Order: sequence, then C-alpha cells, then structure tokens
Amino acid sequence: MRFVGFLCVLAVLIAAVAYLTKPGEADAEAALREQLMTAVAREELGAGRSAGENLALAACKLRPNDCYDLVRSGIETGFTDHVLYVRFTMSGFERAATCYGAFLRFYCPGGLKTP
Repeated sequence: MRFVGFLCVLAVLIAAVAYLTKPGEADAEAALREQLMTAVAREELGAGRSAGENLALAACKLRPNDCYDLVRSGIETGFTDHVLYVRFTMSGFERAATCYGAFLRFYCPGGLKTP
C-alpha cells in the first residue's frame, strides 16, 4: 500500500514540475528561429541549386536576421496550451511539423514533413 501512495505522490510531483516548466509561446518562436538559423548555416552554396537559390542562400548567410523575417512571414504557426504540455504547429513552404513542449524543451517527432 505504501508503494501505491509513493507512486501517487511521485505522479503529482511530476505533473507539478511539468506544469511549472512548460514552455511558452515566446519559447516556441525562439526554438523556431534557432532551427531556421541552424538550417541556413548548415546549407552550402552550390549543391545542385540554381543561381537564384544560391543567391538567396548567400543573402541569408550574410543577413540572417532579415532572412528570418522574410522566411517567417511565409510560415503559419499555431500554439495550443494543454495543461501539462504545449503543442506548436507550423506549416509553410510545402512543409509541416507538430512539436510538443514540456520540461522547457520542444520535441518534434518526425521533424518537417511534406503534408
């Protein structure tokens, strides 16, 4: 019987920590920005792209903040607060992702997918 009580107390503690550490909408935007900046930084010029694509990538590498603002305008996002976690959805440029936030982190199972 003590073991069941211990499990109940542990479950309540985990739920309380999850509630207190769930990320907010600003955290979701920051995670999106970080992922986009990382993706741009990893891309290499050339790599079988057209001249226009290489020019856009070079511009993004030179002015990442302006590039983010431009790309962000083409991405639709949704933020849903569930009591113990949040769901952040994004779609744009023929890609979509659903991420879940809990314990100060976002997890995106499957990453960006073609809808």
